[in-house]
Amino acid sequence: MKKIIFGILISIFLGFNLQAQKVLSLQDAIALALENNPAINAGKSQVKVADAKYMQAKSSLYPQANVLSKYFYTNNLPGMYPLAGVNVPVMNNGTPTGDEITMHPMAPYPNLDRDVLTTDFNVIYPIYAGNKRKNAIALTQDLNNFYNKQLDETKSQLVEKVKMAYYNYLTINEVIKVYNLALQQFNKHLDLAQKAYEQGVRSEFDVLNFKSKIAGFNSKIIELEGKRELVETALRNLLALPENDSVVYTGSIDELYNASGLVTQTDLATIQENNYKVQSLETMLNLLDKKEKMEQAATLPVLFTFGNYHIYHGRDFPPFGNAWRNGYAVGVGLKINLFDGNLSKGKIAEVKANADKLHDYKDGLKLKLRYEYTKSVENINALENKMQAEQKNLEVGQKAYDIAKVGYDNGVITNIELNDAQLNVTKIKTSILNTKKEILIEYAHLDYLNGLLK
Repeated sequence: MKKIIFGILISIFLGFNLQAQKVLSLQDAIALALENNPAINAGKSQVKVADAKYMQAKSSLYPQANVLSKYFYTNNLPGMYPLAGVNVPVMNNGTPTGDEITMHPMAPYPNLDRDVLTTDFNVIYPIYAGNKRKNAIALTQDLNNFYNKQLDETKSQLVEKVKMAYYNYLTINEVIKVYNLALQQFNKHLDLAQKAYEQGVRSEFDVLNFKSKIAGFNSKIIELEGKRELVETALRNLLALPENDSVVYTGSIDELYNASGLVTQTDLATIQENNYKVQSLETMLNLLDKKEKMEQAATLPVLFTFGNYHIYHGRDFPPFGNAWRNGYAVGVGLKINLFDGNLSKGKIAEVKANADKLHDYKDGLKLKLRYEYTKSVENINALENKMQAEQKNLEVGQKAYDIAKVGYDNGVITNIELNDAQLNVTKIKTSILNTKKEILIEYAHLDYLNGLLK
């Protein structure tokens, strides 16, 4: 009964492990990185900033309305009150007529007990601003495009890094398999050498030599497993995987290499057009063009219309009472900037200088793209030629090993010659794997230059 319960618990535990395990292909890994990597999320937040700036710029197309209301109590507002009457003689051509009139002049006296309320409703709308608002909106749209291109550039860089890490992981994994296969063969050779030594056919040196080779291969496999762990950690970080997630990476270098042969290589002109850095610079140049127009518009007159509705209580102008008063005012205004100390002129010059700098940088970037494109194409051609030669060498090396094995079994050659033949085959297989990996990395770099997100 205990064994049954224990078996059930083991099955449940293994079931949970299998459920938690992720199986990822290269395309799965790329999709996961583009979804979870913090750099991508930061880029998306930057695009949201551009959307917010667009909303701000577009607000200038609508009237601006505000209300200002104040209520306060004071003892310091003067009121105009009549003074005591004064008799003033009536004059006729400078001569008194004998008649007098009583005059009551007005004079300010403090009102020590007064409350005041003012409320103003204001609406202002620019009718003409030299296309400043229009260019401001277009500028924020270009800013949105710029941030999106930067986000695409970040994605493209991330895809290249994921590919490189994935290729390195698979290569190390397959090299370990090659070494393990060679290790199995060395163990078989060791068994044969021990039997031959027991029969007096071979010396103890053969046995010790094989043991030494086996120890060296075990050490190399441990070293490769350590490198694989480092590469896997880097890959997990790119994918932003939780620490405890169990992941299996599928595919092989041969499969990916064969698939890469179906990719149509692009030309330099397409790369210089599709590259996200080039597109970002072009978008920034458009943005600076709009900014220059905005700075030029700052020197133009601004025509605006306004409206005001007000409610007052307790103010110190006629009729000098505590009655509620209200009214409105509407009109058109014109603002003309006469002289700003050459501030606008300096800003325009700065924008033009930045645009010239970006043009130069764009030309330099295209030269750099031409160099990197040419270098990658030449590297691919050289690596392809190298691999074809290595594959021929592998055929020869495998035949040489088969002959050496037969010769060793029949006592014709020494164990050193057999080891050399085996090591040569292992070395060539490892070299072919690394060559295919390097070709895939060059293809990944061409995809990055071309702005491909796959």
